[in-house]
Amino acid sequence: MKRQGKVIIAILIVILIAVFAVMNTESIPIHFGFATVSWPLVLVLLVAIFLGAILMFLFATISNYQNKKTIKQQTSRIQTLETRLDETRSAETNSKTDAAKTGKSKSSQPEVKGDKRD
Repeated sequence: MKRQGKVIIAILIVILIAVFAVMNTESIPIHFGFATVSWPLVLVLLVAIFLGAILMFLFATISNYQNKKTIKQQTSRIQTLETRLDETRSAETNSKTDAAKTGKSKSSQPEVKGDKRD
């Protein structure tokens, strides 16, 4: 259903552009500084819109590339930190197991009877 709505909107925009083109067929002079050309107004507008769309596409592509690069770096950092966290947890588990075998507590906090902290 979304796709049909987009197609209908695209068709309406194309119709509006066609009507606009028919209404603006007179030629206008365009000065480039070193030369002057005479083009139909609709052609000037369509070229300007096309160039704007190309620039917008390029800026969006550059931004998308930078975002993907940042995401890749952050994903790598997350994996590194998760690996370090797993190693730390493993080391803590091993030290608790060793302490339980020897009967000594390696914890720096004293055990309190009835402590409800988790």
